[in-house]
Amino acid sequence: MAEISQTNFKRRLTLALTLPLLLMSLLAAILFGQINHLTSSMQWVNHTDQVISQANHTEKLLVDLETGLRGYLVTGNLEFLEPYKEASSVIASTFDEFARLISDNPKQIKRLGEVRSLHQQWYRYAQQLIAVRQQEGDYQSYAINIQGKKLMDQIRGEMASFIQTEEVLRNTRTRTVQKTTQWLLISGIPLFLGIGAFLAFFIWRQLMAVARSYARALKVAQEHTEALLESEAALRRFAQRLATLHQIDRSILAAQASATLIYDALTQMRQLLPYQQAFVVLFNFETNTAIVMAGSVNGDLSMPETPRIPLADFELDGVLQPTICYVEDLSTSKSPPALQRLLDEEARCYLTVPLVVEDNLMGKLYLVANQKAAFAAEHQIIATEVADQLAIALQQTNLREQLQNYTAQLEQRVAERTAELQETNEELEAFSYSVSHDLRAPLRTLQGFTQALMEDYGSQLDDLGQDYARYIVEAAVSMDTLIADLLAYSRLGRTEIQIQPTDLSRVLAEALSQLDTERRERNAQIILEAPLPQVMAQYRILVQVLTNLLSNAIKFVKPDVQPQVRVWAEEREKSVRFWVEDNGLGIAEEHQERIFRVFERLHGIEAYPGTGIGLAIVRKGIEHMGGRVGVVSQPDKGSRFWLEFPKSGVG
Repeated sequence: MAEISQTNFKRRLTLALTLPLLLMSLLAAILFGQINHLTSSMQWVNHTDQVISQANHTEKLLVDLETGLRGYLVTGNLEFLEPYKEASSVIASTFDEFARLISDNPKQIKRLGEVRSLHQQWYRYAQQLIAVRQQEGDYQSYAINIQGKKLMDQIRGEMASFIQTEEVLRNTRTRTVQKTTQWLLISGIPLFLGIGAFLAFFIWRQLMAVARSYARALKVAQEHTEALLESEAALRRFAQRLATLHQIDRSILAAQASATLIYDALTQMRQLLPYQQAFVVLFNFETNTAIVMAGSVNGDLSMPETPRIPLADFELDGVLQPTICYVEDLSTSKSPPALQRLLDEEARCYLTVPLVVEDNLMGKLYLVANQKAAFAAEHQIIATEVADQLAIALQQTNLREQLQNYTAQLEQRVAERTAELQETNEELEAFSYSVSHDLRAPLRTLQGFTQALMEDYGSQLDDLGQDYARYIVEAAVSMDTLIADLLAYSRLGRTEIQIQPTDLSRVLAEALSQLDTERRERNAQIILEAPLPQVMAQYRILVQVLTNLLSNAIKFVKPDVQPQVRVWAEEREKSVRFWVEDNGLGIAEEHQERIFRVFERLHGIEAYPGTGIGLAIVRKGIEHMGGRVGVVSQPDKGSRFWLEFPKSGVG
C-alpha cells in the first residue's frame, strides 16, 4: 500500500512537475517567437531609417554638386567648385552604399539606377559648362543649359519619390511593431494568467498532500510572472522611446529656424522625461557670452534682462566643461549664477547635457524637475541622445543660414554690377547715337559740295584733281553708310518694339527687293524652300536682319564663284528656326562668336567692302525681339546662319 501511495505520489509529483514545464515551455516559445518577430520588425524599421538617411545624404551631395557648379558659373571663382569636387569624389561610393542598403528591394534598385544614370548625364553636362566657363564663354546661352536643369529636376523628383516610398515602407513597418507590441500586451498576459490558473488548479488537485512543495512552486511561479511583466513594461517603454525619438528626428528635419527646432525637440522629449522646465543655452566663445533659447513646457522661463549672459555665469568655477551635470537636490547644492536667475522657484533638481559636435562645445541642454532625484540613468541616456541630435541639427541650421546669407549678398552684388553695366551700356549707346547723328550733317555738306564741284568745275580740273574729288565722294559715301549702320545699331537698343505675328514670306520678299541691284550685279541665285511660317517678331527689324544676312551671303564669296543662297525654315515645338545657307568663304570655329561684335572683320575692306556692323545688327535685333542667332560653318565650305523665333500662337 505504501508502495502504491509512493508510486501514486511520484506519479502526481512527476505530473505536477512535467505538465507545468511543458506548458511554460510552450508559453516561453510563443513569447520568444513574438519577441523575436518584434525585434525583427524593429530592425527593419531601423534599416529603413538607414536607407532614408542614406537617401538624404545622397540628395545633399547632389545639391552640393549643383550649388558648387552654380557658384562657379556665376562668379568664375574656383573656390566655389570645392563642394562640387568634394561631392564628386564620394558620390560613387555613396551610390554603392545606397545600392547595398536597398539590395532587398528590386523596385528601389531600379529607381536608384535611373537616378545614377541621370546623375552621369548631369555630370557630363556640368563638365561641359565648366569648360565653357573656363574659356570665358557665355554659359547662359549654351544649348545644354536648360537640359542640365531638367536633369537635376528629374533627379530631385526621383529622389523625392524614393524617400516617399521608403517613408511609406517605414510607416508600415512601424505599424507592424506597434501591432506586435499590442498583441504581446493584450494576448500575452491573459494567456499567461489562463495557463497559470490552470496550473494552480491542477497542482491543487495533484499536490494537496504536498502543500509545502506546492507553496514553494507557487512562489517561483509568481516571481517568474513578475519578471515577465517587468520585461513587457521595459519593452513597452523601449517601443515608446523609439517612436518618440523618431518624432524628434522628423521635427528636427522639418524645422527651419533654431528656436523652432529647439522647441519642437523639447516638446517631443517631454513624453519620455519627467521635467517641468527645459531650455537650451548656446555659447559664443568669441564674445564670451551665451544666448538662452527658451523651451519651457509647464510655465514661463524667467528670461534675463539682457539677451546675452556671460559664459562664466553658467559654471561655479567659471570654466565650461563638456560633461553631463546632474544635481539631485538643489537645496543641498549651490547653483551657478545664471541658473539661479533662470530656474523656477519650485525647481528641486536639474540635469545638464552638453551639445557637442566634432569635439566642439556649442551649448548645453538644461532639464529641470520639481521633484528631487527625478532623472534616472535611463533618462540621462535619452537626454544625451536627444542632445547629440539637436547639436547636429543646430550646426546644420547655422551652416544653412550662413550659406543663404552669403548667397543673398552675392546675388545683390551681381545685381548691382549688372545694373551698373546696363547703365554704362545705355550711356554708350546714347553717346554713339548722338555722335553718329551729329556727324551726318557736315558729312552730307561735304558730299554735296564735292559733287557740285565735280559737276560745275569738273572741266577745269585735271585728271588727278578729278580723281581726288571722286575719292572724297567715295569716302563720304562710305562714311555715311558707316554712320547709318551705327545709327541703326544704336536705335535697336533704344527703341521700344511690339512683338506680333509676322509673315516670314513677306519679310523675305521685301529683303530680296532691297537687294535686287546687288543680286543682279553678282548674278546671285536665291533658292527658297517654301512654305515659310509666321513667327513672333517686329516687321521692320526683321527685314533689316534678313537684308544683312542675305547681303553677306551674296558678298562673301570667292571672285570666280557664283553666289548660291538657300533659305528655309523648320518648325519646332515652341519655336521656328530660319536658315540662310551660302557657298561662301566659310568661318573658322574660333571666329564664329567674334563676327557678331561691332567692327569685327575677317577679311580686308578692299576685297570685301563693308562697315563690320552688319552681323552685330543681326544679333542685337534678334535678341531685342526675344530670339537667338547662331552659325554653323567651316572654312571654304560655306556657312549656315540660323535665326530662332517664338512660334506664332504659342504663349
